[in-house]
Amino acid sequence: MIIVFLGAPGSGKGTQALMLADYLKTPFISTGDMLRDQVKQSSVLGLKAKAIMEQGELVPDNDVINMIKERVAQKDCTKGFVIDGFPRNSNQAKALDKAMMELGREVNKVVYLEIPQEVAIERNCGRRVCKNCRANYHIKYSPPKTDNKCDLCDQELYQRDDDKQETVVKRYQIYLEQTKNLVDYYQDRLISINGGLPIESIGQNIREKLKLAVGR
Repeated sequence: MIIVFLGAPGSGKGTQALMLADYLKTPFISTGDMLRDQVKQSSVLGLKAKAIMEQGELVPDNDVINMIKERVAQKDCTKGFVIDGFPRNSNQAKALDKAMMELGREVNKVVYLEIPQEVAIERNCGRRVCKNCRANYHIKYSPPKTDNKCDLCDQELYQRDDDKQETVVKRYQIYLEQTKNLVDYYQDRLISINGGLPIESIGQNIREKLKLAVGR
């Protein structure tokens, strides 16, 4: 099964996608993480993506699609995968469907987590990431034991540029503008979920709506 997660920045789609992938024992594919890896490696795509993401804009579709195709063609994705961060509009969704078709695959279900802008701002702006091991924290919901230090490796935490309030607001508005037709496009595969609930409740709702056996 191939499952796509949709939702505004801060909706929790990355967390829920990772939880579901672990539950299904299939790979979790985050286009955001893959792009940040490219940035860290200072690859051609990474340098291009860095400048774009720092402005709160989106990396060109072709670059992301090619990156996804290369990843899902790997052996561990044979039985399916869960993808987060793409698509963000109906054109990208069509491109993803085409790319999957070329690989003899198809997107089966789409999970859509809905939250208001104020929740997106609170969740994103409070997020902190370890510079070393990439562990995630939140200054309100899951703070580190020591201020600005990772619990796992004791290295410094930082706020990503795309988690700063001005950029978060811009990303949220871009998301709304560019996904107007996305829900309609995926209507026959779409599962809508309230993203404002506790993490475990959201996960259970997703599993139930996907008709998976809870506690499997």
